[in-house]
Amino acid sequence: MIARRTFAFGLGGLTVASAAFGARGLARGRQSVAWPDGRRAAISLAYDDGLDSQLDNVAPALDRFGFRATFFLTRENMEDRVSDWVALARRGHEIGDHTFHHPCELKAYSAERFEREEVIPTERFLDEHFGENRRRIYAYPCGDLELGKGSQLQGELRYIGLLRRHFMAARAADGDPNDPRLVGRERYQLQAIPPTYDKDDPQLAIAYMKKALRWRRWAILFFHDVLPARLGEGDTSIASHTAILQWIASHSLWCAPMGEVFTHLVGPDA
Repeated sequence: MIARRTFAFGLGGLTVASAAFGARGLARGRQSVAWPDGRRAAISLAYDDGLDSQLDNVAPALDRFGFRATFFLTRENMEDRVSDWVALARRGHEIGDHTFHHPCELKAYSAERFEREEVIPTERFLDEHFGENRRRIYAYPCGDLELGKGSQLQGELRYIGLLRRHFMAARAADGDPNDPRLVGRERYQLQAIPPTYDKDDPQLAIAYMKKALRWRRWAILFFHDVLPARLGEGDTSIASHTAILQWIASHSLWCAPMGEVFTHLVGPDA
């Protein structure tokens, strides 16, 4: 079953919950972090839903460029090819949690029900196949940051409170490249964009990475199906995906999985 892929985008990544934890830094100058190998910025590539095209088309492309990425698996999508996903992880790619069923309507869920039905069974499954020592990271299905009934603030805080019990970080679906000085504080709403979701064109991804280079920040791009040709909303053509990889390879970007970049910024015991 292919997960439904819709997104609830915020305003520049500034949400009620992040505002509650402190004002987001607005400085656009150089950051104090030192990126590996003298690189000017970091880029993480992420792929959602555990789709066959990611094994068949994405993984070989990443291997050709020597890039490692983060794959957020939806359990019900990838169970038929578990051995292929395990082989992918053994090549250095990172596995993250994208829930069991990929629910997009979360108002009816309590934190306890969502944890019981979506998080715990997926984490147990990932532990069984990918090991208990993996970096535990999460991607919000559909980019929805609110869980359960109540106000936006109540929903976001409820969701973050649940995630804190299981994960070191979580990826949202909107906002500028991450300021490395704020990553530890905002670890449960790391900013990212799906650059080809609405249009099969590499230019939005390239513009986003240029911004990261200017500000010396951490950019996260995420994708869904990567196919020979775009068939519908959310799809990326192999040509556009390859153009993005080529651009990364030709610029001063450190390309690494999300958990590795997060640990570089926050520390191994975060």
